[in-house]
Amino acid sequence: MRRVCDQGLVRHVGVSNYSLARWEAAERTLGRPVLSNQVQFSLVARGPQRDLIPYAQREGRILIAYSPLAQGFLSARYDPSVPEAAASKAGGVRRANPLFTPENLEKAVPLFAALREVAKRHDAAPAQVALAWVLAKPVVSCPIVGATKPKHLQDAVEALDIRLTDDELLSFFFLLFAAG
Repeated sequence: MRRVCDQGLVRHVGVSNYSLARWEAAERTLGRPVLSNQVQFSLVARGPQRDLIPYAQREGRILIAYSPLAQGFLSARYDPSVPEAAASKAGGVRRANPLFTPENLEKAVPLFAALREVAKRHDAAPAQVALAWVLAKPVVSCPIVGATKPKHLQDAVEALDIRLTDDELLSFFFLLFAAG
Protein backbone atom coordinates (compact mmCIF):
# COMPACT_ATOMS: atom_id res chain seq x y z
CA MET A 1 0.00 0.00 0.00
CA ARG A 2 2.89 2.32 0.75
CA ARG A 3 4.24 1.77 -2.75
CA VAL A 4 0.93 2.58 -4.48
CA CYS A 5 0.58 5.70 -2.33
CA ASP A 6 4.15 6.76 -3.15
CA GLN A 7 3.40 6.25 -6.85
CA GLY A 8 0.36 8.51 -6.56
CA LEU A 9 -2.06 5.73 -7.50
CA VAL A 10 -3.86 6.00 -4.16
CA ARG A 11 -4.40 9.29 -2.40
CA HIS A 12 -5.94 8.14 0.90
CA VAL A 13 -6.05 4.87 2.80
CA GLY A 14 -8.75 3.59 5.10
CA VAL A 15 -9.06 0.50 7.25
CA SER A 16 -11.86 -1.50 8.80
CA ASN A 17 -12.24 -2.82 12.33
CA TYR A 18 -8.80 -1.68 13.48
CA SER A 19 -8.13 -1.19 17.17
CA LEU A 20 -6.37 2.03 18.09
CA ALA A 21 -3.01 0.26 18.42
CA ARG A 22 -3.42 -1.39 15.03
CA TRP A 23 -4.55 1.90 13.41
CA GLU A 24 -1.49 3.71 14.77
CA ALA A 25 0.79 0.85 13.64
CA ALA A 26 -0.72 1.01 10.16
CA GLU A 27 0.07 4.73 10.01
CA ARG A 28 3.65 4.15 11.12
CA THR A 29 4.10 1.39 8.56
CA LEU A 30 2.45 3.41 5.80
CA GLY A 31 4.42 6.53 6.68
CA ARG A 32 1.33 8.72 6.34
CA PRO A 33 -2.14 9.09 7.85
CA VAL A 34 -4.69 6.32 7.51
CA LEU A 35 -7.62 8.62 6.96
CA SER A 36 -10.52 6.45 8.09
CA ASN A 37 -11.46 3.45 10.16
CA GLN A 38 -14.78 1.71 9.58
CA VAL A 39 -16.04 0.26 12.87
CA GLN A 40 -19.24 -0.91 14.48
CA PHE A 41 -20.66 2.04 16.39
CA SER A 42 -24.11 2.68 17.81
CA LEU A 43 -25.92 3.43 21.03
CA VAL A 44 -25.39 -0.23 22.00
CA ALA A 45 -21.87 -0.60 20.55
CA ARG A 46 -20.11 2.38 22.08
CA GLY A 47 -16.58 1.01 22.34
CA PRO A 48 -15.10 3.46 19.80
CA GLN A 49 -15.93 6.35 22.15
CA ARG A 50 -13.19 5.20 24.54
CA ASP A 51 -10.23 5.56 22.20
CA LEU A 52 -10.99 5.63 18.48
CA ILE A 53 -13.17 8.74 18.45
CA PRO A 54 -10.77 10.79 20.63
CA TYR A 55 -7.85 9.69 18.45
CA ALA A 56 -9.69 10.51 15.23
CA GLN A 57 -10.68 13.91 16.59
CA ARG A 58 -7.16 14.70 17.79
CA GLU A 59 -5.47 13.52 14.57
CA GLY A 60 -8.00 14.75 12.00
CA ARG A 61 -9.21 11.28 11.03
CA ILE A 62 -12.67 9.92 10.23
CA LEU A 63 -14.71 7.12 11.72
CA ILE A 64 -17.22 5.41 9.45
CA ALA A 65 -19.88 3.75 11.58
CA TYR A 66 -21.36 0.51 10.41
CA SER A 67 -24.45 -1.07 11.95
CA PRO A 68 -25.49 2.23 13.57
CA LEU A 69 -28.95 0.74 14.15
CA ALA A 70 -27.56 -2.55 15.50
CA GLN A 71 -29.29 -4.63 12.81
CA GLY A 72 -32.58 -2.83 13.48
CA PHE A 73 -32.44 -3.27 17.25
CA LEU A 74 -32.48 0.53 17.72
CA SER A 75 -35.59 0.90 15.57
CA ALA A 76 -37.45 -0.19 18.75
CA ARG A 77 -39.54 -2.53 16.56
CA TYR A 78 -38.71 -5.48 18.82
CA ASP A 79 -39.72 -3.87 22.13
CA PRO A 80 -41.42 -6.58 24.19
CA SER A 81 -43.37 -3.97 26.19
CA VAL A 82 -45.28 -2.83 23.08
CA PRO A 83 -47.76 -5.50 21.89
CA GLU A 84 -47.49 -4.72 18.17
CA ALA A 85 -43.70 -4.46 18.41
CA ALA A 86 -43.41 -7.63 20.48
CA ALA A 87 -45.19 -9.44 17.66
CA SER A 88 -42.21 -8.63 15.41
CA LYS A 89 -39.98 -11.66 15.51
CA ALA A 90 -36.27 -11.21 15.07
CA GLY A 91 -35.36 -13.54 12.24
CA GLY A 92 -32.57 -14.04 9.74
CA VAL A 93 -29.19 -12.73 10.86
CA ARG A 94 -30.78 -11.31 14.01
CA ARG A 95 -31.24 -14.84 15.39
CA ALA A 96 -27.47 -15.01 15.90
CA ASN A 97 -27.25 -11.51 17.42
CA PRO A 98 -27.32 -11.62 21.24
CA LEU A 99 -29.09 -8.25 21.35
CA PHE A 100 -32.25 -9.99 20.18
CA THR A 101 -32.49 -12.54 22.99
CA PRO A 102 -35.65 -12.14 25.09
CA GLU A 103 -33.52 -11.15 28.10
CA ASN A 104 -31.66 -8.41 26.25
CA LEU A 105 -34.82 -7.10 24.60
CA GLU A 106 -36.35 -6.84 28.08
CA LYS A 107 -33.28 -4.98 29.39
CA ALA A 108 -33.57 -2.56 26.46
CA VAL A 109 -37.15 -1.47 27.26
CA PRO A 110 -35.95 1.79 28.95
CA LEU A 111 -33.72 2.55 25.95
CA PHE A 112 -36.59 1.94 23.54
CA ALA A 113 -38.81 4.22 25.63
CA ALA A 114 -36.15 6.96 25.61
CA LEU A 115 -35.71 6.64 21.84
CA ARG A 116 -39.48 6.98 21.36
CA GLU A 117 -39.67 9.97 23.71
CA VAL A 118 -36.89 11.86 21.96
CA ALA A 119 -38.26 10.84 18.56
CA LYS A 120 -41.65 12.30 19.46
CA ARG A 121 -40.04 15.65 20.33
CA HIS A 122 -38.34 15.71 16.92
CA ASP A 123 -41.29 14.32 14.96
CA ALA A 124 -39.06 11.43 13.98
CA ALA A 125 -38.74 7.68 14.30
CA PRO A 126 -36.62 5.98 16.99
CA ALA A 127 -34.19 4.75 14.32
CA GLN A 128 -33.68 8.33 13.15
CA VAL A 129 -32.83 9.40 16.69
CA ALA A 130 -30.34 6.53 17.01
CA LEU A 131 -28.71 7.68 13.76
CA ALA A 132 -28.71 11.29 14.93
CA TRP A 133 -26.90 10.16 18.09
CA VAL A 134 -24.16 8.54 15.98
CA LEU A 135 -23.93 11.60 13.74
CA ALA A 136 -23.61 13.89 16.77
CA LYS A 137 -20.09 12.56 17.29
CA PRO A 138 -17.69 15.06 15.72
CA VAL A 139 -15.60 12.68 13.59
CA VAL A 140 -18.25 10.18 12.56
CA SER A 141 -19.01 10.43 8.89
CA CYS A 142 -21.35 8.56 6.62
CA PRO A 143 -22.86 5.86 8.83
CA ILE A 144 -23.59 2.71 6.86
CA VAL A 145 -27.22 1.71 7.25
CA GLY A 146 -28.72 -1.47 5.88
CA ALA A 147 -31.79 -0.12 4.14
CA THR A 148 -34.04 -2.96 2.99
CA LYS A 149 -36.87 -0.65 1.93
CA PRO A 150 -36.90 2.78 0.27
CA LYS A 151 -38.53 4.17 3.43
CA HIS A 152 -35.48 3.10 5.48
CA LEU A 153 -33.20 5.05 3.16
CA GLN A 154 -35.48 8.09 3.30
CA ASP A 155 -35.53 7.91 7.11
CA ALA A 156 -31.74 7.70 7.19
CA VAL A 157 -31.38 10.78 5.02
CA GLU A 158 -33.90 12.69 7.14
CA ALA A 159 -31.92 11.79 10.26
CA LEU A 160 -29.21 14.15 8.98
CA ASP A 161 -31.49 17.06 9.89
CA ILE A 162 -32.07 16.00 13.49
CA ARG A 163 -30.01 17.93 16.03
CA LEU A 164 -30.18 16.35 19.44
CA THR A 165 -29.93 18.75 22.34
CA ASP A 166 -27.20 18.45 24.94
CA ASP A 167 -29.85 17.29 27.42
CA GLU A 168 -31.00 14.56 25.03
CA LEU A 169 -27.44 13.39 24.44
CA LEU A 170 -26.81 13.39 28.19
CA SER A 171 -30.01 11.46 28.87
CA PHE A 172 -28.78 8.67 26.57
CA PHE A 173 -25.37 8.80 28.23
CA PHE A 174 -26.83 8.37 31.72
CA LEU A 175 -29.33 5.74 30.60
CA LEU A 176 -26.61 3.70 28.89
CA PHE A 177 -24.11 4.26 31.69
CA ALA A 178 -26.61 2.93 34.22
CA ALA A 179 -27.31 -0.10 31.99
CA GLY A 180 -23.60 -0.89 31.74
